Amino acid sequence: MVTFPGGARIVLGNEGGRPIHRGTVAVRGPCAPSREDFMKLGLTEVQVRALEFVLTWFGSPFDSVTSEPQSGGELRWGAWPLSGPTLITALAHWRQREPEAFEARLGRLGLEATPEQPPEPASLRFPGARNAAPIEGRDVLAMIAEDPRLLAALAQAGRERGAQLAQLEALVTHVLRPILASYTDDSPEDSAFASARALALLFHAELRFGRRGVTRLVALARERPEPPIAGEHAGERLAEDLRAAGRSREASEVWRILTSPELAESA
Repeated sequence: MVTFPGGARIVLGNEGGRPIHRGTVAVRGPCAPSREDFMKLGLTEVQVRALEFVLTWFGSPFDSVTSEPQSGGELRWGAWPLSGPTLITALAHWRQREPEAFEARLGRLGLEATPEQPPEPASLRFPGARNAAPIEGRDVLAMIAEDPRLLAALAQAGRERGAQLAQLEALVTHVLRPILASYTDDSPEDSAFASARALALLFHAELRFGRRGVTRLVALARERPEPPIAGEHAGERLAEDLRAAGRSREASEVWRILTSPELAESA
């Protein structure tokens, strides 16, 4: 357990020899952003419903901090969860908008985040002790992943509303908007991914499988281009493909999206 000034406590677990925090702040709840906050990110009401559903059922709490074994222990933070440059961008967004809050949670421990200044991306820096050289970028994230106190501080940061909104802003800007721009038609009402359910399938494919999963889902939809149900038909075929490949957990998640009343048009 790590206790911070003011009495806040973060209870860490251990996975693969690394500290982790599973999280305590759900995407839906009194400590999370409202649906109106989601709307302010420039998403439509339908897109917000889809994103909120995917984050709630398949994402993580806002204050979760874990390491991804499949990527060599890469640090992952927040509801999506974010990693690498997108995580750094979220921290930089937060520091830019709420410098005092950032300083209270992370800056006092030596972390420095700088927003992108094109062509330079957002950066994260940790000054070296004494005569040691500063640490930057992914090396800082790797250091946080192994340092219980820094990891706990990042978890505590995820409880701040401004940091949560920064997570969502980075997610929408750097992950979801490129998907929507690439795989939805010029006329949204004619798109295979116009409904909340179809959009949830699209977002889930990115969350679980990355861009390859999105490409596969879109390819299946284009084989039967019958808006507005093409996206849902593609989801059914993707679920069957996953089941046949022995990925029953992911197939079950797709079927949950396809059958949930939360994503019905009248919901």
